[in-house]
Amino acid sequence: MKLKKKKEDISQINIEFQEEIRKGAEKLFNYMSDFIENRLDKVDERFQEIIICEKRCDRIKEKYIEVLFKDKRALPFLIEDRYKIITSLDNIMDMSEVIARYIQILPDDFEIYEDIRDEMNQLNKLYLETVNQLLNCTLLMETSFSGAYEITFEVEKWKRQAFDLKFKILDMVFQKKKEPLKVNLTWKIVALVFDVISWAEEISDFLRGLIIKYPGK
Repeated sequence: MKLKKKKEDISQINIEFQEEIRKGAEKLFNYMSDFIENRLDKVDERFQEIIICEKRCDRIKEKYIEVLFKDKRALPFLIEDRYKIITSLDNIMDMSEVIARYIQILPDDFEIYEDIRDEMNQLNKLYLETVNQLLNCTLLMETSFSGAYEITFEVEKWKRQAFDLKFKILDMVFQKKKEPLKVNLTWKIVALVFDVISWAEEISDFLRGLIIKYPGK
């Protein structure tokens, strides 16, 4: 009974944690969408909502880790593996917060170049899809390794798409030699968004390794 209760506690906290990441990613996606289309108010309250999501993730992560280390025998995976998963996912929200904070401190007259807005929106969409599918993968690993295994390749595919898109955007931006500051600021936004997608793909690689490590699941 104790083992069953322990697993339920871990599962419940994990779901709560991942739902908070989903909320934060969705809020950043909407925030970025309006920013790209120059519809963002500099005092937009959604900025603070993203910060709040990150703080909630930290608190839930700490609760998860506390439960995780109380009874190591109650876990179907090695404790080190679960610890790495939870901390790696937490980095997703940390990196997302950095994007929001960066946008918040840009000059008041900064706008995304009109001719790259479609590509920026595509990159933003890949950010949200990658994060959501990564979270789906980690949850599915609890019940179906085969299903989770397939999702890892979807995450890898989207990372490749984001990689190509990143350099397409940068190629367009670097042609604008008359505005070096704006070019550098734009490049940084692209890099920050891509970094989250790339990190999500690294986590999916780790999860694929776990699936190979526990073939009987």
